[in-house]
Amino acid sequence: MTSDARLETLEAERLQISAGAGDGAATTVRDAATLIIVDERAATPRVLMGLRGRAHVFMANRFVFPGGRVEAEDLDLAAALPLGDDALARLSGAVSGGFTSRHAAALPLAAIRETFEETGLLIGHEAPVAASFPASFPASFAAFAERGLAPAASWLVPIARAITPEGAPRRFDTRFFVINASRLAAISEVFDPPTDEFDEIRWVSVTALDDYSLAPITRTVLGDVMTRIADGSWLDVSCRMPFYRVVDGRFQKDLI
Repeated sequence: MTSDARLETLEAERLQISAGAGDGAATTVRDAATLIIVDERAATPRVLMGLRGRAHVFMANRFVFPGGRVEAEDLDLAAALPLGDDALARLSGAVSGGFTSRHAAALPLAAIRETFEETGLLIGHEAPVAASFPASFPASFAAFAERGLAPAASWLVPIARAITPEGAPRRFDTRFFVINASRLAAISEVFDPPTDEFDEIRWVSVTALDDYSLAPITRTVLGDVMTRIADGSWLDVSCRMPFYRVVDGRFQKDLI
């Protein structure tokens, strides 16, 4: 699918969301982060996805990547784990005046925390805890500290950004990150969802996406990921990334 065709698909869903919006439609846009774990061991790449239950308000009954909104504890830890210059440049493009380098550093931490909470996977590297974390260690990262690990924010590569259009019950300014599954200590084949966030968790081949219920933005970002994998740039944090948002009443793609 071409870039223009993907934008048309996003626009079609936006119009559908707008037509069905009620009094409960969300207006506040919250920062969020999600992690695309790519396993290249097979003949075709596969990505880790979870099926959200029908009872969820946002993305119900769809396969998504692990992730969620940025929490206060992500910001607390971000002060101790600043970003490198390239990652900061990617995550600080086209942001409001109140968005600081600390807010940017909280984004990969949120993706790592949510991935652990939703899948049980720890994205971390060995580090002296006392040197890596603030004295008041955030409780949501306790599993890392107990194992002498620091969340490996530097392993995550920002690859896309998207803002949920108006009319949706939840709205997020989501940063999508990628990581090579080879970074994991072990690549599990079977997952038992640790919470009720996902009904199931599985590896999905990029050649079998039509067999799954995916949101248009999920398909669009996966298309961007596959383009980057094909040209060898998917783990290059210096590459600009697409930013999908509604401008003047239509979905638009910019590079930041």
